[in-house]
Amino acid sequence: MSYPAVASNSPWRWGVPLFATAALAVLLMSGDNVALFYFMNRIMSYAGDGLWTHLSLLGDGQLVILFLLPFLGRRPDVVWQYLLATLLAGLFVYGMKELFSTLRPPAALLTGSFHLIGPDLQNNAFPSGHTTAFFVLAGLVCLQRIDNGVKSLVLLLAIFVGFSRIASGVHWPVDVLGAATGGWLVAILSVWLAQYWRAGLNVWVQRVIALIMTPLSVWSVWSLWQNYDNVYPGTGLMKFLLLAVCLALSVPGQMRLFNLTGKAIDPS
Repeated sequence: MSYPAVASNSPWRWGVPLFATAALAVLLMSGDNVALFYFMNRIMSYAGDGLWTHLSLLGDGQLVILFLLPFLGRRPDVVWQYLLATLLAGLFVYGMKELFSTLRPPAALLTGSFHLIGPDLQNNAFPSGHTTAFFVLAGLVCLQRIDNGVKSLVLLLAIFVGFSRIASGVHWPVDVLGAATGGWLVAILSVWLAQYWRAGLNVWVQRVIALIMTPLSVWSVWSLWQNYDNVYPGTGLMKFLLLAVCLALSVPGQMRLFNLTGKAIDPS
């Protein structure tokens, strides 16, 4: 079954990267990146560390994969698009970080002059990996022909994940804007590529993906719990609930995918 993406001239396709790129250009030309960081970091600190810690967790690459589970057996196109996007996003993030090697706020600003949540990360600021990961996800959702209200909520959540990296004191505004642009363009490229390279839509490939992604999701949450609790303190309940909900939502689709419902599935 084919699920067409939004039209090429849809605001949902180009609106976000155009806006983010324009804002990035203005910020770079004005030289107000540091001043804007101080302002946003100070204002957002009033919301409390807990809010921004939970939002940052949503952008962690190990947790984002949970959101793929409900699509298994239901939307093979989205699963395939996401896997392509993950590879491309990894190349984008790590390539840009190595290319620019910019210092993060804890390495460039005086200690105590801004609000810091979690470890004082030092290097490879541009672009924000957390923001990129969630904007890839948001882009894939918004490029589908679904309700605009759902798209708006996902986009708003992606924006706040980006804000959380500034509120945490580990990224500059330019890092977040660059990540938003790059993440969304990766989503666009992945949707386009998946339309022409359809190998991942085969039912056997989808089954292999499900067999890998399901235990990997459980391991990812366990790893975050065991090894990164100092980065995301107090988020144990959210990790458990997200894993439980996403696994539960994946059950009907995976039963169909593995032909456990008695209904045949198109092998193409």
